[in-house]
Amino acid sequence: MEVAAPKSRVIRDVLLESSEAAGVQNDFAPRSARVSRREQGYAKASPQTRESARRPTAAKRSWRWNFSWLNRRFASVVFVMLLAGGLYWISEPLAKVFERPIKSVVVEGEFNLITKARATELIGNEIDGDFLQLNLMRLKEALLVDPWVEKVTLNRRWPDTLVVKITEQKPIARWGDGFLNQRGEIVRVEDATKLSGLPWLQGNEADAIEILQQYQDLSQILRSRGLEVLALKCDNKKSWRLTIKNHVEIALGRDQVMEKIRRFVTVYDTKLNTVWADVKAIDLRYSNGVAVRWVADSEMAKKYIKSQAQDGVAVPATKVLPQVN
Repeated sequence: MEVAAPKSRVIRDVLLESSEAAGVQNDFAPRSARVSRREQGYAKASPQTRESARRPTAAKRSWRWNFSWLNRRFASVVFVMLLAGGLYWISEPLAKVFERPIKSVVVEGEFNLITKARATELIGNEIDGDFLQLNLMRLKEALLVDPWVEKVTLNRRWPDTLVVKITEQKPIARWGDGFLNQRGEIVRVEDATKLSGLPWLQGNEADAIEILQQYQDLSQILRSRGLEVLALKCDNKKSWRLTIKNHVEIALGRDQVMEKIRRFVTVYDTKLNTVWADVKAIDLRYSNGVAVRWVADSEMAKKYIKSQAQDGVAVPATKVLPQVN
C-alpha cells in the first residue's frame, strides 16, 4: 500500500524540478537567446557603464603609459645626477690643464703710424692673468685708446699664444692738430709730423665731411692734369679757396665750384700749362673769364708789363684771360 506524500513536499519538489529544468534550459539555450538577454542588460545599463564596457582595456593602457613615463623621468634624473658627479670629479684636473700662463704674443698689422714697440707696450700692460682668464675686452679698449689705432682683433691660439691684429687709421688729410679719416671723422693726435705729406683742409668742424668730399671731387679732376691739391679752405661764408702744385692759389667763390674748376682746366690745357711756373694765383670768380697773377720778376710778368706799358697803361702783373669754350 502506497502512502501519499505530504502536500507541502510535493510543492517543493515541483519547484526544484522547475529550477533545475530552467537551469538546464539556460545552459543549453541557443546562443542567440543568450546574446539577446545580454543586449537587454546592456541597454538597461547607464552610459558610464556602457562606455567602460565598450573599452575594457583603455584604463590598463593609460596606467601602463603613465608607468613608462615615470620610468623615463627617473632615468633622466639619474643621468643628470651621474653627469653632475662626473663633472665635479674631473673639474679639478681640467682646471689645472686650463690654468696656464701666456707664453707668447703675436702682433700682426701694418705699422706706419703706431710703432710695433708701442703696441707691444700697451699689450704688456694688460696681460695679468692666465691664458683663459685674460680680459680680452679690456685689452681691446686699451689698444683703441691710441688715436692711430682704428680696429683691434684678438684671438687665443691654443695652448698658450695670444694673437693681436691691429688695423691703423687711414688719414686722408690734415685737420687742425689731427687728421680726417676716410669717414670724415676728426682724429686728434699729439704729434702730427707724420702727416706732413697730406693736404691741409680747413673750415668749421661741422662741415668736415662736406669739405672732405669737395676735396676728393676737386682732386679727381686736377689729378688728371698732374696738379696736386695742397690745401683747401672753406670760410664761414662758404667761399672756397684752393692751393695746388707750385703753391698756386685758386679762388673759387661760393657757387658753381665744380663748373669753375672745369673752366680752369680748359684754360690750363690751352694757355697756362707751358707757363705754369710763372703763375702765382688764379681767380675764377668771373662769369666769363679767368684772372691770372704772375710771379713777380718772372718772364711772363715782364712780358705782360712790357706789353701794357707800350700801350701807356700802368697795371699790376695781372692778366685776364677770356673764357675758352
